[in-house]
Amino acid sequence: MNNQLFLLLHVTSVILLSGVTFAAFAAPQSENRRPSLMMSGVLSLLVFLTGFGILGGAPPGWAMVKVVCWLVLSGLTGMAFRMTGRIPTLRIVAVVVIAIAVAMVTYKPSF
Repeated sequence: MNNQLFLLLHVTSVILLSGVTFAAFAAPQSENRRPSLMMSGVLSLLVFLTGFGILGGAPPGWAMVKVVCWLVLSGLTGMAFRMTGRIPTLRIVAVVVIAIAVAMVTYKPSF
């Protein structure tokens, strides 16, 4: 498959995953739980598959940092429904994780 297609799918799914996560923070009612978690799971899988599809081989250190960021961001949607009292803290965690992931892909430090 073309790397540009992988990149387009990856960036789109990351943006949508971030949106679903922040939507869960905004409306953590129980009726929103199932659709939010389903969408988050599908988008998270798409982020994972396209990310490793772009790399094509053994991942460098910066990519492993992004994998950790992806795991944290994927878990935050579910945590929004279980920890409604801590949503302000979870929002900060989400912003920090997204900023770290963007810094890793922009600067690609060697570890």
